[in-house]
Amino acid sequence: MATAASSLVPEIKIIVFGSASAFATFPELPEATTIYENTNDADFIIDPWSDELGAMLTKCLGKNSPFFEMFGYYADIVRPAAFGNFPPDFRDRLVPLEGCPRVFALDPHDMAVAKLFAGRPKDIRLLSFLLATARLDEAKVRKLLWDTPMEEKWIVKTHAVWDQVVAEAVKQRRN
Repeated sequence: MATAASSLVPEIKIIVFGSASAFATFPELPEATTIYENTNDADFIIDPWSDELGAMLTKCLGKNSPFFEMFGYYADIVRPAAFGNFPPDFRDRLVPLEGCPRVFALDPHDMAVAKLFAGRPKDIRLLSFLLATARLDEAKVRKLLWDTPMEEKWIVKTHAVWDQVVAEAVKQRRN
């Protein structure tokens, strides 16, 4: 899907974020866990943003597209407002997606910070798995979380979610 997106928007950078971004760093994840079994999308941001290109990508690769009907997965094209949930220097750590020109994925630690804002059960399961299997560094995530500007209510929420992730990872390591 990233190859298709890249070919549709030549000269535009595509940033993969969300759960699927971890595949760039850990391509073995689908075989290592069942967490991704019910995931059939990847979140993309085009950079620089264009309403016209975003709409075109959604039409070609989105949930109601022929691409989804044919392959069973789709791209969720998201506006760059999502960057607000990423650490400020996330671009310095972008991971090139092998074989896909101009497509980059969030570093797993940056993805973890973004997932902590959502704090959904599926995010907690994914992050605790990545932490328990030494694919995330606890101190690095905590530092990036502190470095990410946010209102006080989000500081409390994201740190509480991270504490929950750490506790779950400890349980998983014991088993």
